[in-house]
Order: sequence, then C-alpha cells, then structure tokens
Amino acid sequence: MYMGDWIAKLDDFPKLSGRELLTRAGTISHDQALARAQLEYEKYRALLLNQPSAVEAHFDEAVRKMLKSGPKGEEDV
Repeated sequence: MYMGDWIAKLDDFPKLSGRELLTRAGTISHDQALARAQLEYEKYRALLLNQPSAVEAHFDEAVRKMLKSGPKGEEDV
C-alpha cells in the first residue's frame, strides 16, 4: 500500500459516519485556538477541584452507611 492509498483510505473514515471531509484550513488562528483551549481547561479544572476525590467520596459513603445502620455494640439499658 502506498501513501496515496492511505490518504484515500483515511479520508473515507469521516464519510462512513456521514460527515463532510474538511478540505480548507479554517478561519481560527493558532493563538485564538490556544486561548480557547486554555479557557476551556480552566473551566474544567475549576469543575474538577469542586468534585470530591475518590478518598473523600469513599469516606462519605462509609459515614453514610455507618449513620444509616445506627450504633453497634450498644445495648439498651
């Protein structure tokens, strides 16, 4: 298989899903794309920081289970 064959084969992938093949460079500059990517990453990072870590989530679940089951080992006097 030659390079031209690979190009044609790879161009067929978007067509299989019914999408149009992009043939032009576009209108957004490199700097604009980097600025947008940085903005989106900052939003994602802020969202991530507000989520509990896996350890915190596990701890919260253990506390919920413990509170739901009630005290153990204590007998009514």
